Amino acid sequence: MSQTARTIEGVELPPVGTYELEQGHTVLAFSCKHMITRVKGRFTEFAGTIVVGEGLDDSSVSITIEAASILTHLAARDHHLRSSDFLLVEEYPQMTFRSTGVRPTGGESFDLDGELTMRGVTNPVTLHCTYDGSGPDTEGVTIFAATGKTQIEREDWDMTWNQLVETGGLFVGKTVDIEFELVARMV
Repeated sequence: MSQTARTIEGVELPPVGTYELEQGHTVLAFSCKHMITRVKGRFTEFAGTIVVGEGLDDSSVSITIEAASILTHLAARDHHLRSSDFLLVEEYPQMTFRSTGVRPTGGESFDLDGELTMRGVTNPVTLHCTYDGSGPDTEGVTIFAATGKTQIEREDWDMTWNQLVETGGLFVGKTVDIEFELVARMV
């Protein structure tokens, strides 16, 4: 049964409950400078649980991403990104994000602090998020939508591979922009 959203500590939140990410309506995307352009890609296999508690301290997010599901629409590049130069998927098949806190930033906006683990390396990250609303799906089950983004330094996760190009720049940029659009369904 659908419940209504509420505002706590200045942050609008969906109804209390446990939610799972809907793969068909969720996009986990990234982009990174590649020579003179940007490469965009996404991960196609993931699972996540979001607990919306009575308060911000009672809420949490846990997401597991299958690293080999990286997709940039160029097979040779995807193969390289799965290799030891980048994601090292044979040794570390999964990436994880675990939240450590939620901080209101006004209205529907909030920062979600957490730990991102890739290649066996864990670093803190902050996702800048927006709650986009909640309501019943076609079966009457409560869903909610949110978007977010952050930027990371890939070398912080031991992804240091690079080459100089003839024009004097680097083949791969050092920063990676991460963006997501999610829909989560109450379980």
